[in-house]
Amino acid sequence: MNGQSMSDEEYSLIRDYIILPFVKNMVKNNMDKIKAEGMTLSELFVKSSKRALELIEDDINLSRRNVGRLKMQITKVKQNDDSEEYEVRLRGYVHNITLQRHVAKREMATMRDAYIARVDFK
Repeated sequence: MNGQSMSDEEYSLIRDYIILPFVKNMVKNNMDKIKAEGMTLSELFVKSSKRALELIEDDINLSRRNVGRLKMQITKVKQNDDSEEYEVRLRGYVHNITLQRHVAKREMATMRDAYIARVDFK
């Protein structure tokens, strides 16, 4: 990382910007599997998955708007089996952020659980 450091809020924004699309795909893939299996309670699981996807999509859009508002540029520059490296341009500085796959999976599970907890049927 060069120059000025980032705030915790900016790191959280970058994390959400990068990881939320993966969480969305994970929930969508699980929903598609449930639909295909045709289990007795599949309608309940599909309905709750759709609601979780709406919440995730809202947060993806919010993170994109915030990235744009800050004029932040996030670009994946390298990927291997263990990690992905991103270049973040913010306030004239370049920051290199490496996302370890095992950390990303843990974060995805935490995010997924938080969205499940937010699903309600009103």
